[in-house]
Amino acid sequence: MTTLIKARRLIDGKGGSLDNGAVLVDGDRIKALGTQDELAPPEGAEIIDGGGMTVMPGLVDAHVHLVNTGEAFSARDARTATSEEMMILAVKNAFLAIKTGVTTVRDLGGKGFITVSVRDSIDKGVIPGPRVVSCAAALTTTGGQSHYKSLEADTPDEMKKAVRYLIKGGADCIKIFGSGGNATPGSNPLASQYTLEEFRSATEEAHRMGKHVAAHVHPTTAIKLALEAGVDCLEHCSWLHPGGLGVDEAVLEEISAKGTFISLGFPASWYRVPLDDIQDVMDRAGREALLEPRYESIKRMFDSGAKVVASSDAGSTATRIDEFALLLEFLVNSLEVPAQKVITSATSLAAEAIGLGDAVGSLAPGKQADILLVDGDPSTDITALQRVATVMKAGKVVAGGGQVFI
Repeated sequence: MTTLIKARRLIDGKGGSLDNGAVLVDGDRIKALGTQDELAPPEGAEIIDGGGMTVMPGLVDAHVHLVNTGEAFSARDARTATSEEMMILAVKNAFLAIKTGVTTVRDLGGKGFITVSVRDSIDKGVIPGPRVVSCAAALTTTGGQSHYKSLEADTPDEMKKAVRYLIKGGADCIKIFGSGGNATPGSNPLASQYTLEEFRSATEEAHRMGKHVAAHVHPTTAIKLALEAGVDCLEHCSWLHPGGLGVDEAVLEEISAKGTFISLGFPASWYRVPLDDIQDVMDRAGREALLEPRYESIKRMFDSGAKVVASSDAGSTATRIDEFALLLEFLVNSLEVPAQKVITSATSLAAEAIGLGDAVGSLAPGKQADILLVDGDPSTDITALQRVATVMKAGKVVAGGGQVFI
């Protein structure tokens, strides 16, 4: 089937744009793009006329947790949820993601192989949802961050064996909880959970088997260890230290030089939800003291030239998977990151970070036809991403008008 999509504005996801743009789709692939004058519809082609809208790539959220609720008590509820309950939540969240224009996600911590099964069911057309890159379960220390749903490993040999086990079960990538966090009582977000040797054992084994590695790293100590071990993607990268929070410029320069990705994994509990409504380990005073330094660190990372990916940590405390566009709005309107940079970070750069840069994330001939029509121009009004009119995935319209088509 051939489809021509027309719109007043075209954003390609790589920083480029066209007025009166058009995208020609043949089957599940993009065949061509250009102006409407340049691309005449082939005989028999379906025409989707977006009028004054913008046509652009589907969004890519590089850090989600499909098995979590994303409500105020998400962290607490996940500690007691059954595998069956988590499976139901994962199916629901996949539905919500595709409905709001998120056509690809990387899941960085489910339970067992739940998200692998959800990924496969979506790929087979059994349920609707985005493309899923799954780590299956994350690696953590015994009793460490999110231990209740993760795979516990404590030595270099255990790390290596755990990586092999996860990949055998279908994991697309490996996630390491490299430090404590705010979701688990008893874990310490100021300390690394693993030694350099342990980080390196898991990372080298994953790379040997052709998989990329993401590491949850809040403190600067863990950031340094993960970077030295060769981790591909630094999740959160919060720059915490015993005295508070602040970017280590020498380490940030090394991150940029190595081309290591920084994936923000920045939940709504840090920027949008009233502090009194947040239910996790960190108390109000502790979170309040870190807000402005965290905002400054994010702006600094975007300004540095590092590969910074806008990702949401959806499923974590007070962070719903269908609210990704609200994070992008915050980055542009509150932190004053340029809109095109944010759009790129949530499309082509995110796709590159999760290993799908050759397939999705931008509008280019030969790529998968994961395409949105949004009401407005997000390069001048980022809130247009909250008004998704049409969602196409692999050349098929799968959602629109607030509905998902099954």
